[in-house]
Amino acid sequence: MEHKGILYLSNQDVKKVLDLGRAIEITEQALCDHSEGRVIWSIPEDLAIKPEQGWQSWVTGCALVTPPVAGFRIRSIKAAGGSRDPSRPAQGPRRILILSDREGGEICAIMDEDWCHAVRTAAAATVACRLLARKGAATMAMLGAGDTARAAVPVMAKAFPLKEIRVTSRTPESRQNYAKEIGKEYGLNIRPVDSAEEALKGADLVVSATTTSIPFVKNSWLGEGITVYSIGKHQEMESDVYKKADKFVVDSWEHCKNKSDLQRMLKEQFLSEKDLYAELPEIIAGKKPGRQSDRERIFIRAIGLVNQDIAMANWIYRRALDTGVGTYLPY
Repeated sequence: MEHKGILYLSNQDVKKVLDLGRAIEITEQALCDHSEGRVIWSIPEDLAIKPEQGWQSWVTGCALVTPPVAGFRIRSIKAAGGSRDPSRPAQGPRRILILSDREGGEICAIMDEDWCHAVRTAAAATVACRLLARKGAATMAMLGAGDTARAAVPVMAKAFPLKEIRVTSRTPESRQNYAKEIGKEYGLNIRPVDSAEEALKGADLVVSATTTSIPFVKNSWLGEGITVYSIGKHQEMESDVYKKADKFVVDSWEHCKNKSDLQRMLKEQFLSEKDLYAELPEIIAGKKPGRQSDRERIFIRAIGLVNQDIAMANWIYRRALDTGVGTYLPY
């Protein structure tokens, strides 16, 4: 195709074109592509500049076999956790994604990735929960009220008839603002609650997206039939949850075992690969059954795979070309 230049897409541009329902389909296909070897991963898989304090910078990337596109994510995160610094307004994006056309090698797009990454993470949670939640699931607990949480509830609402969503977070202000703003924007019944225990009581679905480094969810708080999806940077559930869930599932064992919590548990021999029930693509492909009883407690630990981000970004780029959204940067 003819290139007019590099297409720059701001966060607002991305919001204009990204369809939440379509994001679920893209993410599900990307999980299958990874499982079936249709992804070429960068070597090394990530490059990180990690000072002990302040901001760290990370680069991850891959190429997709179909469609023929490659890309890199470049993101800054605080060493202490989180991508926001409330003491100072952001001067620009802290996450960007660069796409290149593998047929000619040209850089074709640069985009602010804050919203599309949050939606991709939410879509991956939705794919997993749609496979593993009990029938009639309608009560959701959202642990965390940051960027990912702001996408998670609206995307989950595309797949489940959510009657009540309970949100809890580090501060009363953040969860109250979240409930008010997201509830109003998407017409959802969101109730802020003071603790994770209160949010989890009787919940069918749980998405946990926090930056805490201290586990804060007790195994005893997870009732029968619950489906828990944990995407946090560090460990959010106490260690017993990993061992005592009826089914322990990951998106990719190869990648997920490098998460700090699993890395430590494997090293301490508290956990082994034998404790793993399945990877999500195995369940998608029907190689292993999903939920087999309304009483099963299912725990999903996810790392989030960069090929999902690249697939999502490529769809956004193509949609932007079709709709005339974005700003061209001339060669």
